[in-house]
Amino acid sequence: MNSKINWSAVKDYTFTKGNLWVILGIGIFPPVFGTLQFLSGIGNDEHTSLHWTAFDGFLNVIYSYIVTSVMVLGASAIIAILNQLIPWKGNITKRIFVEAFLVILLATAFQSLLLYLLEGTRMIYIRRELTFQDYWQNIIFTNTVTIIATAIFEGAFFFRNWRDSLIATERLQKEQAMSQVASLRSQMDPHFLFNSLNVLSGLIKQDPNRAEAFVNDFAKVYRYLLEVKDEMVVPLRKELAFAEQYLHLQQTRFQEGLEVSIQLEPSSLDKYLPPLSLQEAISNAIKHNSLTKEYPLKIDLKADEQKISICNNFQLRSQKADSTGTGLQNIKERYRLLEANAPRFERHGEIFLVELPLLSLEE
Repeated sequence: MNSKINWSAVKDYTFTKGNLWVILGIGIFPPVFGTLQFLSGIGNDEHTSLHWTAFDGFLNVIYSYIVTSVMVLGASAIIAILNQLIPWKGNITKRIFVEAFLVILLATAFQSLLLYLLEGTRMIYIRRELTFQDYWQNIIFTNTVTIIATAIFEGAFFFRNWRDSLIATERLQKEQAMSQVASLRSQMDPHFLFNSLNVLSGLIKQDPNRAEAFVNDFAKVYRYLLEVKDEMVVPLRKELAFAEQYLHLQQTRFQEGLEVSIQLEPSSLDKYLPPLSLQEAISNAIKHNSLTKEYPLKIDLKADEQKISICNNFQLRSQKADSTGTGLQNIKERYRLLEANAPRFERHGEIFLVELPLLSLEE
């Protein structure tokens, strides 16, 4: 329990626009109720109604707003102080008892004092000498209004805490997801480098001149990888340009062993997908299938506004290719963390199909 009270925080909690609206809203009911009671003759003698004027009604309104203001601001101050001295967490029973006691004590003491001081004046609608029943009825009414106001404040307090907690949870989940995406991306970088070095290793043995050209092209490709390393998603237009550069590298190595067809709807180019996911799907096809002049690997890229498809003929290598085993699983995880539709990886007879959902910025 805190022993010191931050009075500045109490002031900020008490004197707010919200409390002003509560005072304005609640304060109008007592004078209306009292006026109706007075005009009906309840609680008055048969002559007093003849002396009631519009000015009396105005004074009743002033009286009501004095009481309402003290009750609302007092209840707010009590709540603000108890939030520091007896917070709800771990002190629910004690907090309810202490808060109810202080609010009722405030309402009872202030209403009793005000009635005593103003008895016989035109500010209260009862023109005769006040009885115990008059005091009791007014105190009950004031306590009821104060308890309602306190319930409104506490409800608003719990709602704000729930909202802030929800926002904090969502922010934490987002940060966690971004952290996981960064971790997956760090897996992708060495995975791409590993595959490219395998390509370069084979090319050096076959044709050193082409290997040199491959290194130059590879530098351009890797530059893109560095550019998108902090991006969650990239436009398909940009990813496709990178994939075409990557395919050029592969065609430098395999020549007639690799055939590529690209058919895209123009509207699809402005959609988004995780960076390097298209390249990874293409890399997976090249890595696991044989590519020869007699039996070329045919890769078809097609896209509409919902997805991009990477389709290749299924002709597995006789010797299993070196692989880190993270490629397609990495793509799945990145889509999952984006809370997007899952990509599809399916074999249909002699065809292997990869479908990557395309995203919009709203998603």
